[in-house]
Amino acid sequence: MQFRVFRPAAALAGLLLIVPLAALAQPAASTDQTSAELQVADLPPSREQALPASAVPPIDKTSDLVLKVDSAGKLSEIFDSADYALADVRDGEADVPRLLVEAMPGDLRHLDSTDLRKDVFFNALLPLVLRVNEDIRHDRDRLLALQGLQRLGLAPSAESRAWLTELSERYDVADGDIDALLLRVDVIPPSLALGQAAVESGWGTSYSAQRRNALFGQTAGSAVRYAAFDRLIDGVASYARNLNTHPAYAGFRARRAALRAARLELDGYDLASTLTRYSTRGTAYIRDVRAMIRGNDLAELDSARLAADRAIGLPAAS
Repeated sequence: MQFRVFRPAAALAGLLLIVPLAALAQPAASTDQTSAELQVADLPPSREQALPASAVPPIDKTSDLVLKVDSAGKLSEIFDSADYALADVRDGEADVPRLLVEAMPGDLRHLDSTDLRKDVFFNALLPLVLRVNEDIRHDRDRLLALQGLQRLGLAPSAESRAWLTELSERYDVADGDIDALLLRVDVIPPSLALGQAAVESGWGTSYSAQRRNALFGQTAGSAVRYAAFDRLIDGVASYARNLNTHPAYAGFRARRAALRAARLELDGYDLASTLTRYSTRGTAYIRDVRAMIRGNDLAELDSARLAADRAIGLPAAS
């Protein structure tokens, strides 16, 4: 199935506002190198070269569209118009559109239909999780390329060394320790993120979800003061950074690395078992998250992919 391409309509001006994500955040540092930049196979192993970090091109953030929508019904209409349905994503028949919801609709809690509430919540959150993972995967690919250079005895460029220092600070590891970074710079399975968010936020209806854009129950320095974020995607990014850096989740990272080493797919249901310290409820919390994953077939979303570009837009005026 293919997404339809729509043209923006003035008639929908009061329905939502769509702006490029790049206009709301600083663009990632880019490089002029192309996919041909890393031709290490053509170089003698003993020859040292100052090469760029990665053959992975920068992410085109202008392809992202941020949605500001004031009701769950309108958001559901947009998803329907974009042919965005989780059933198609689960079946591998469709990619996930790059539609990033800025905040959960305020009327989610007032919906009579539980199924509609679930659909809106999961449809809104999945692109955000995939977009955060896209940034993480890009950094991981650069790290793997640097590791390849290191094993060949080749030196990275000054730009790459500076980037590695910044990444080491961000993930709280010793400067330049690529192996330690690879334990932390890795994606979060969508099934785990969606399952935890649903449990923590009551399907996006909690006070923190509605007023603070916080879906994951994170605190800000104390057990009673919850974190707040400008946009939902900021909260998702903070959640991923928490799992990837906090000492309490070392077991999560070790288990994820073991799955990688065994060349197995990352399994959110399996990894949930490592998060007993995420909640004071311990194993009871793990049971709830796993029940959420299994009861809503979230594991089938772990292979979901973002659309390559803005293959969808707004429905044309009728």
